[in-house]
Amino acid sequence: MLVHYCAAYISVGLVLLGISIFVIYKNPKSFLNRIFAAYSFAIAWWAIFSVPAILSIDNQVGANWCRTFIIGPIFIPTLFLHFTLKFLQLNDKYKYKVLLRLSYASSILFLISDFTNFFIKAAIPKFSLRSYTVPGFLFHFHVAHFGIVITIGILLLYKELRKEQSSFYRKKQLFYLFWSSLLGYIGGAPNYLLVYMKEIPILMPFGTYTVALYGIIVAFIIVRYQLLDISVAITRTVIFAFVYTFVLGIPFWVGLRFLGIGLWILPVSITVLLASFGPFIFTSLRRQAENILRAEERRYQQALLDISSTMLLIKELDRLLKTIVLKVVDLVKVSWTAVYLKDEKTQTYVLQHQRARQGEIKLPGGFALDSSLVNHLYKSRLPIIGEEVGASSLKIGLAVPCFLDDTMVGFLLLGDKPKNAIYTSDDIGVFALLSNQTALAIENCQFYSQERQREHYRRIATLDRQIDCMAHEIDNPIHGLLGIMFSMESTIDGLKDIIPQDKIDFLKQKLTRANFNARRISQMIDAVKEFSKPTTGEFRLVSLQNIIESFNYITQPQFKHYGIDFTGEIPQETIWLRADKVELEQVIVNLATNSIQAIEEAPKENRRQISLKAYLKDDTLRIDFSDTGSGIEEKLLEDIFLDFVTTKASSIGTGLGLSISRKIIQRHKGKIWAESEGKNKGAAFHIELPVAKDITEDELKRAKEDKEDEDKRMLF
Repeated sequence: MLVHYCAAYISVGLVLLGISIFVIYKNPKSFLNRIFAAYSFAIAWWAIFSVPAILSIDNQVGANWCRTFIIGPIFIPTLFLHFTLKFLQLNDKYKYKVLLRLSYASSILFLISDFTNFFIKAAIPKFSLRSYTVPGFLFHFHVAHFGIVITIGILLLYKELRKEQSSFYRKKQLFYLFWSSLLGYIGGAPNYLLVYMKEIPILMPFGTYTVALYGIIVAFIIVRYQLLDISVAITRTVIFAFVYTFVLGIPFWVGLRFLGIGLWILPVSITVLLASFGPFIFTSLRRQAENILRAEERRYQQALLDISSTMLLIKELDRLLKTIVLKVVDLVKVSWTAVYLKDEKTQTYVLQHQRARQGEIKLPGGFALDSSLVNHLYKSRLPIIGEEVGASSLKIGLAVPCFLDDTMVGFLLLGDKPKNAIYTSDDIGVFALLSNQTALAIENCQFYSQERQREHYRRIATLDRQIDCMAHEIDNPIHGLLGIMFSMESTIDGLKDIIPQDKIDFLKQKLTRANFNARRISQMIDAVKEFSKPTTGEFRLVSLQNIIESFNYITQPQFKHYGIDFTGEIPQETIWLRADKVELEQVIVNLATNSIQAIEEAPKENRRQISLKAYLKDDTLRIDFSDTGSGIEEKLLEDIFLDFVTTKASSIGTGLGLSISRKIIQRHKGKIWAESEGKNKGAAFHIELPVAKDITEDELKRAKEDKEDEDKRMLF
């Protein structure tokens, strides 16, 4: 029976101690958690220190152990009442405040008197116990306090349980908490009968196991019904308690079975107590040591997490990728970082940005979809260590894929960490989160880019309509002025006999000049109206001279405004093309606009000159368009014809002009390319278009009629 008493106390102590430590460790800021942890610890205190008390052969030593373990029961009712009032949200009511304060005052009074003969006189053998409490005068008041306060707490739980307005989870919490508390006190309270030389068979000592069962049920409430908002990891603590009951209970059983009662009990009891705290102490020290040794790693991991949470705020793809590369190198201190994005046109992963911490590193410009690296990333879908990628001439420390659903939109490549340190599991977890956020941020940037493109097209369409309307509004009064000047010229001719001839010649000269300027304005307006109207997509016979003439009307005012010297050289003979006139005008105007902006960005000492030269080369028309502007980097000579690639600030260029121009030239079965000697050394664009062959009489007649219609509109 003595062994059963010890086993019961040890099981209760370990279960409640484990729950107490875990609850306070998980959420120390919660007042409810702190009260519950203190309450559980008081029960564990009673159970653990009861073991050396009941095993003590020396009655004086036994009395001291009894005075020690009774500290737990002194505070158990008060802490139980405090937890119950807080859980039921009754702690702010005045009568319960008074009750709780009286209970705490009583517990403190009993604690002060604990080590006097007024509370516990001595300890003597009782039944199978080697030593147990002989009560003093105040001990009886403690028993009464225990019974009254516990009864009040149980009744409060029962009263709340009977209410029908409680939610499902609240009902379940109250149900299990009430019945488990009632069961625990029914099984544990009879231990007080031993003080009064009463022992109930079977219930004592086996009823004490119900206190451990109470702890298990409370753990179930915490896990299943979120009693204290603690994660499911509480079950680990319960398992830990059962394992330690088995592991540490065996030495007690062996000692009592083969060694009997002796001094070995004290060190073994201390060992049990220290072993219960050992794993928690070890875990705490281990974490502190790791935090010290890996402080730098923790720092950059937290910084990367902070970055991942703000990436969605970046709306420009180029800025996003550049930020990621720079931050990874600066924070993690890796030797280099690079980011690759999938290019749907070429079906490769193209290098977008790279950064080396020191010097430069040569990286592949792209990876094919069937490359070893890409295949490994698709299979893994998680960051993988460089050694797992396979043989490669490039030494990769970590490869981080960025997936959206089942599509890998890109990936990050990282070099070695400082001092060739390994990438830890924590690193991989942080970069996995970073990759998910990066994929979402890339999708976000692409969405905003498409929206900007659609908005740009909408603005262009709106501007075209506005230009067409404005052109009509300006053209009407110009035609009125031309009519007035014609009338004035006729009137002057009728005044020859009145006005001297030299005055008439002077007036006619001024009218001729005004007439010329008005017609020039009208021609420019017609060119703008034609340029702004939507293209038909129909190829018709058109002369190069007609295209260049319209181009001059549109761009000459801009050249004069910016102080640019423009020179044009075209063949004398008529060169015919089968083309969409408006589209070819758009291409040359785009080139002129780009050249003007490039000259504005170039150093002031550069000449401000733009030239256009057209000439025949076999059966091909060659147009060379050059400027003395800011130039183009060699690596961008081909990329500038891609969508959204621009050498200008986002507020100036959209990266669509040259892309559209190349598509137009390709539709005309021609080609366009760029040349530049470098920064601030100007640029040249070359266009080649096929010359129209086998021109029919009908085509030629129609082309001449189109030109005459334009001239008539300008003349009118």
